[in-house]
Amino acid sequence: MAEIGLKELKARASQVIDEVEAGASYVVTKRGRPAAVIVSIEDAEDLVLANAEEFIRMRRRGRRAYALKKVARLGPIG
Repeated sequence: MAEIGLKELKARASQVIDEVEAGASYVVTKRGRPAAVIVSIEDAEDLVLANAEEFIRMRRRGRRAYALKKVARLGPIG
């Protein structure tokens, strides 16, 4: 993930947003210290979902079932 200073971000905001839409991500620094992250809306949604309580519970249940071999194969992938 690339870093961009706040001053540079202000000067290039439109270009940075275009780059983020194309897949780039940035850590925004303020006085040389990380202050924020700019990611695409898709990545932001994934991050929110990955930390949602219901999703975490489902993921843990799935891992337990897998460890106990209580899962069924759905068939070949591809």
